[in-house]
Amino acid sequence: MTSRAIAGLALVFFGMAAAQAARPVGDVISQETAQRFGLERTWATHVELDRARGRVAHVTLQAGLLLVQTDQATVHVLDAETRQTRWVGHVGRAGGVTSPPAANEKFVVSTNGGMLYLFDRETGKVLWSRKMTSVPSTGPAISDSRVYVPLVTGMISTYRLPSDKKDETPGEQKLKDNALNYAGKGIAYQPPIVTPASVLWGTDAGNIYSLTTDELLPVYRFKARDSVLAGLMHRGSYVFAASRDGYVYCLRDPNGTPRWQFSIGNPIVETPMATNDGVYVIPETGGIYKLAIDTGEELWSSPGVFRFVSASPTRLYTVDSAGRLLILDARSGARIGALATQNLPIKVFNRDNDRIYLLSTTGLVQCLREVALKEPAWHGVTPVDNATKAEGDETTEKPKGAKPEAADDGTDPFGGSDKMSDDGDDADAMEDEN
Repeated sequence: MTSRAIAGLALVFFGMAAAQAARPVGDVISQETAQRFGLERTWATHVELDRARGRVAHVTLQAGLLLVQTDQATVHVLDAETRQTRWVGHVGRAGGVTSPPAANEKFVVSTNGGMLYLFDRETGKVLWSRKMTSVPSTGPAISDSRVYVPLVTGMISTYRLPSDKKDETPGEQKLKDNALNYAGKGIAYQPPIVTPASVLWGTDAGNIYSLTTDELLPVYRFKARDSVLAGLMHRGSYVFAASRDGYVYCLRDPNGTPRWQFSIGNPIVETPMATNDGVYVIPETGGIYKLAIDTGEELWSSPGVFRFVSASPTRLYTVDSAGRLLILDARSGARIGALATQNLPIKVFNRDNDRIYLLSTTGLVQCLREVALKEPAWHGVTPVDNATKAEGDETTEKPKGAKPEAADDGTDPFGGSDKMSDDGDDADAMEDEN
């Protein structure tokens, strides 16, 4: 082989090595690669998973925890900031149909088939399991007092969380621990959201329901123009929703008075994201729109975006059609760069702060952040929460602490067949585990 041929081969191998360096090695994003985009990898780990058979089925980021559920009925609970494993638990039988888990400050809840499981947040101990009347249509939600599970029947089934009720007799406790159900119109395809005032969810019939968190008394029902398949977003004093025909709605919380609506023109199935300075909406056909949070005015739009991941004070982290992490300037929508993350197909939707969580289906989890953001940048109360209401913006707010009026027979005061019921037969299906 001539010296010229050897030099040519050396150039080829050098070029291949350089190309490899620009991509994650073994699916782990190197610090060198991350730093090219002003990022750093704060941690990486593997969840408990038989990689020969199991795959990651669901990931939820909630209440400071990263909840990773596999198709082998395992829930791996991580501290979202430190990667510390809190515990690993098992939910029913392997291969059962599961839904995304949920968490609050005391509990973690998950489903498998027609069973609902409640875990202690700190220890992973199963506190109880409940047999539901049907299978879930999506993941549960959890408040300080109850768990809410949308079912494929269109019903929301709720269960009381454990509490020290010394003023209740054992009979009263058993009765109140029965499932409390609300039958609305349409099926929920995204988990409900819980606000300080109520629990809310949207349905494929175009209804957005708001009920009190404890008694499930109707607060309001908003009728969208089309199916509400995207999740709802609560930020400050507003609830944001999107319908299948491309409309985005801003409703006042807690009374449901419409503030504004805006038409994107294309179907929306992704959850709108609201930060302190805008609402971001991604239609099914791609692209991202930034709307003013108080008026709905379009501030800018940018093409090529198909999913939202997270936001910092100055940047947006999104996903393009190739599965790359697409970085945008939050003020203008200008493209900053694209990080190759095609081998990490699970990008966690982070509605709380700036952290970026990426997973492989075989259980590799890693967290990225901007170099300067050593502490999370939280999306807190919006600047317009205490603003004076716009002229002509009518409201029907009740005094703080007032309960909405409900019909004596438990039916929805807004009419139709929506109703609340107490599933007394569910007591026989309870399987307390001590």
